[in-house]
Amino acid sequence: MSRLLLVLLASSALAVSACRAPATTSSDSTTPAATTRNAAPADPGAPVAVKSQDGTFEGEVWGRPAKGSKFIGLQIGMQEADIVKKIGQGTGTRAYTTGKAWIPFYHGTDAHRFETHYKGHGSLIYTGGIYGGGRGVLVGINHDAKDPGH
Repeated sequence: MSRLLLVLLASSALAVSACRAPATTSSDSTTPAATTRNAAPADPGAPVAVKSQDGTFEGEVWGRPAKGSKFIGLQIGMQEADIVKKIGQGTGTRAYTTGKAWIPFYHGTDAHRFETHYKGHGSLIYTGGIYGGGRGVLVGINHDAKDPGH
């Protein structure tokens, strides 16, 4: 019996030590990680995190707007209706499900997204909402002058 107890204690201690957080190798632990989020990405094709108009969430922006682009002046967090009034309807749309749609009891507005393409300008990504609410908030801007519009 004592041998079984010893094995159980040893395996429990081993399991607990394996769950411990890994040690950090950074020498400067006072620099917050968030300071690098809005820096230019090392990969030019990588998105840049940008705060929304009201500062409540971050969206993503790929590339830079071309001269004369319809997307100049758009900001993460804008409503789809306001954008359509400003730059018109897109030339193509696609909808897709995010990974959050598969989380049991997730009732947020980011379970689905839809992307509206504008030929020669790029695409805009909006939240899809859920149960009739939260739809149409701009969360991504993809500047792409070669976008075929579909």
